[in-house]
Amino acid sequence: MKWLWRLASNEQALWKEVIQEKYEMEDQLSTSMVTNTYGTSLWRTIRNLWPKLRGNCKIKIGNGVNVSFLEDRWLEQGPLKTLFPDVFILNQQQRATVAEVWSNQGWNLSFRRPFNDWEIQRVVEFYRTMEQFRGGNTVQDCLEWKDHKQGKFGVKGAYKKFDPFNNQINGWPWKMIWKAKIPYKVSCFTWLLAKHAVLTQENLMKRGIQLSPRCFLCGEKAETVTHMFLHCRITNQLWDLFINKKGLKWVMPRRVTQTLKIWSSYANTSGHSERWKIITTYIWWSTWK
Repeated sequence: MKWLWRLASNEQALWKEVIQEKYEMEDQLSTSMVTNTYGTSLWRTIRNLWPKLRGNCKIKIGNGVNVSFLEDRWLEQGPLKTLFPDVFILNQQQRATVAEVWSNQGWNLSFRRPFNDWEIQRVVEFYRTMEQFRGGNTVQDCLEWKDHKQGKFGVKGAYKKFDPFNNQINGWPWKMIWKAKIPYKVSCFTWLLAKHAVLTQENLMKRGIQLSPRCFLCGEKAETVTHMFLHCRITNQLWDLFINKKGLKWVMPRRVTQTLKIWSSYANTSGHSERWKIITTYIWWSTWK
């Protein structure tokens, strides 16, 4: 979500120009949906979070060029489409922006037909709701995070918002991944391992690439994440170097996340805990490289 937030901001950066050129912009705040299946998986995954981010933001009106008049939440009460669905149906400018229907003389709205007597009151309420808008300016529109007093987005706040019971924090050894004193690329690789997203033979075959499923290291079993990085007899030689040195009674867990959590518990009861915590990540990184 952080990258979507930065894309929608007024930040000037080369990476934004690359993304905008490659994926085309749906509007001034986000790219179009990514439908290609090859070479776009990373941004497609990020872009799929846009509805969730947009739904938890309100828009600070500037010039109104990037804000949908009826569908976006630019008023405190909510989107006009939701507040007045009956008026929305009659409106002929359903995809118009605020800038397109506002002028110094007021709102320039057109409807499909004259209103019936019983619809007048709703139309009056519709216009009264928009009285809080005092006109645009030359500043660009921007998003504001609804759960922050100053409207600023934060990754920590987003986790709390979408995971109220802290399952992500309590169930995941995230400190072993993101707080460890290791290079950022190793942290990213460990996160991919924990998500079972590293491109092993199994994951490549799931993408339609025809390969031998055998493990590249031992050639005995299918190359899955758990086999290659936890149970492969070649990888186990690396594990044994550290396990035997400490004299641990160790049974290899079934999953990467379980391994990180159990290894961390040993680190807390032994000397040089910070060094001990990074052993797992460097075993996996060395195996992959």
